[in-house]
Amino acid sequence: MATIYGQNCMILADALLLIGIGFAFMLFWQGRRQAEQARNYVERYCQQQQLQFIDMAWKSGKIAKIKRHIGWLSRYEFDFSSDGESRYTGCATLLNMRLVDITTPPYRLPQE
Repeated sequence: MATIYGQNCMILADALLLIGIGFAFMLFWQGRRQAEQARNYVERYCQQQQLQFIDMAWKSGKIAKIKRHIGWLSRYEFDFSSDGESRYTGCATLLNMRLVDITTPPYRLPQE
């Protein structure tokens, strides 16, 4: 009887390990998709505002609820230039794959 019980515990442990690995992979994949979507949003924003996009990095993430939507809220910092000389840091916030907000500090307008 002890042998059967030991085998059942090993099968359960193996199943839980596989579920954990699958969940970690799913989180990684979703994070990559969200980062790509955030970059698309930020590049489009910079183009619309006539800013030069420089780079972007993930800042933080957490589970959050905004209005009726629950999901993974991520903040990305991005650097941009308005005149080709100055460098500024803005912030893009996404809930799952949706853009929540893009904020930028005041920046110098280019001399024309």
